[in-house]
Amino acid sequence: MTYNGWPNRETWLVGLHYNPESKEDVLMIKDFLEEEYFNLCDKHVFFGDMIDFNAIDWRRLEVSAEED
Repeated sequence: MTYNGWPNRETWLVGLHYNPESKEDVLMIKDFLEEEYFNLCDKHVFFGDMIDFNAIDWRRLEVSAEED
């Protein structure tokens, strides 16, 4: 199942909100979001229930950035 042409909703959200333009952008976004997400989820479990960080297809984001 896909979501708006992306592998899943989580991947689509990252592409939509951060619009990475290169592999380096994807890596920077991943590092930033990983730290923010897990810090936030340690304090508020609610956010972990809303978005599965581990479902984000980072490779697909890299491929998409390289294609554009």
